[in-house]
Amino acid sequence: MIEMNSTSGNGFGSRRLTVELTNICNLHCSYCLRDEDALYNTRASFIAPEFLESIIKQAKQVIGITHLTFTGGEPTLHPQFDDVLRIIAANGLKTSFVTNGWNFEKISPKLVNYRNTITHVAFSLDGPTREDHDKWRGDGSFVRLIRAFSRCFAADVPFLVKVGIRRDTLPNLEQIALFAARMGAAGLNFMHVMPTSADVEDASALNLDERRLAEKEIASLSRIFKMKIGIDVGYSNLDPSPPCSALAGVSCNVDYLGRLSLCCNLSGFRGGVREEDVAADLHTQDFAAAYARLSKIARDKLAAREKRLGDLATQNLPVDLYTASPCLFCLDTFGKLPWRGSAIEDAAVARALPVLRAV
Repeated sequence: MIEMNSTSGNGFGSRRLTVELTNICNLHCSYCLRDEDALYNTRASFIAPEFLESIIKQAKQVIGITHLTFTGGEPTLHPQFDDVLRIIAANGLKTSFVTNGWNFEKISPKLVNYRNTITHVAFSLDGPTREDHDKWRGDGSFVRLIRAFSRCFAADVPFLVKVGIRRDTLPNLEQIALFAARMGAAGLNFMHVMPTSADVEDASALNLDERRLAEKEIASLSRIFKMKIGIDVGYSNLDPSPPCSALAGVSCNVDYLGRLSLCCNLSGFRGGVREEDVAADLHTQDFAAAYARLSKIARDKLAAREKRLGDLATQNLPVDLYTASPCLFCLDTFGKLPWRGSAIEDAAVARALPVLRAV
C-alpha cells in the first residue's frame, strides 16, 4: 500500500518488495481482507529465511529493490523474525513491517540491533479510544498498542499509525489524527476498507460521495498537522496513468506460499475465486522470469483500466465507485469480489463467503 504523499521522483517511493512472512494471525478482525481459511483453518506457514534471502538477492539484481515491507497474517509471529531482520541488514536493504502490536513487547528487543535497517513500524488502529479499538480487535488490544508506541518512542524507532476508513471511523478522523500525534507517531495513513462481502460493504464501506468527503477532510488534516498524513491508493482517482506502485512496476508482492503476485491487497483476498494476479511460484521459477510475467499482468490491467475510463468519457456515463477507486477496480476485475457477480462468468464457482461478525 502506497502513501499518496510520497516524496520520491516517481511519486511511489523506492523500489520495494512486500513479503507475507506468514499466513496466520493472533487476532480475528471481521473486516480483514485475508482469506479466513488461510488465517485460522490452515496449517501455519512461514517464509523460510534462506528462501527469503534467495528472493532478495534475485530481486536486487532484477529490479533493484532497496526496501522490503513485511505483512501477513501477523509478521511478528514468525519464529525467526530476528533472522529475517539480520538477512535484510546483511543485504544492505531497508525494511518496515505492519503489525497489530499484540506481540510487540516480545519482539521489540530484537529491533535494537537493526535500528539503522528499520525505517519504521506501522501499527493498525481501529479508533482513538480503548472501546473503539477493542470492539474490533478484542479486549487488551488497545493497551498493548499503547505500550508498543511507548517502546518505539523510547527506542527512537519511528512508527506510523494505519487506520481503515469505515462508517464508524469516519466521524473521528480528526480525533484519530490528534491521538496519533500525541502518541508521537511519525505519520498517519488512512485507507478505505476493502469490501470482502456485501455485508461488509453495507455495514462498513463508504459510497463514492462519502469517500470523496472523507478524502477532502484527510487532505485538510495533512495541511494542519506537522505529522505526515496520507491516504493509500484506494482514493478516488480518474487519471489513466498508473495509480499505484504495483501497476507502475515499482513494487510487487510475495505471498506466504512463496508466489510472486501483483499487490498485497489482492493477495489471498477473502472470498476471491481467481488468482490471475499471481505470476509464478518462486520455489520453481527464477525471479526474472516470474517478474516478466508479472509485468505483463500489470500492463494488461493498466490497459483495461484506461479503456474503462475512456469508455466512461466517450459515452458520457456517470462515474461509479468501482471505477473511481483503483483498488476496487482491480479487486472486481481480478475476480476477488464474486458476490458482486460482475467479474465472474459462473456464479456457481463462488464458495460460501464469510459474513461480517457482530462486534
